[in-house]
Amino acid sequence: MEMERRILKATWGCNGNLEPLYEVEDEDDEILVTFDLPCVRKEDVEINTTEDTVEVIAKMSNAVCWERWGVVQKEISFQSFRRQIRLPEPVEPGKAHASLKNGILRITLPKIRRKVLINIE
Repeated sequence: MEMERRILKATWGCNGNLEPLYEVEDEDDEILVTFDLPCVRKEDVEINTTEDTVEVIAKMSNAVCWERWGVVQKEISFQSFRRQIRLPEPVEPGKAHASLKNGILRITLPKIRRKVLINIE
């Protein structure tokens, strides 16, 4: 069983959304993707998936503000998470399932298994 793990730091995009931390685990039959979504309720999460990508859009229950005071004063606030990632192998989007517990979103995506019958002459 080959397992690939990638963790990226949370950053903010140019559209004012935070890009959440995530982890991708490539297992035998499925791909597991875990997102860190603090301050998010289940009903505020939208998951879009294709054979090779997963996109998560989640509205926060409370806005997060960041301030920096000094020579240059900056203030920015975020009200949602948004991240699209490319998957390491094709998956079956219609068979995916997800759960959200304590700010951790887990998405299980079954891999596409193509079987080819080979005739013997």
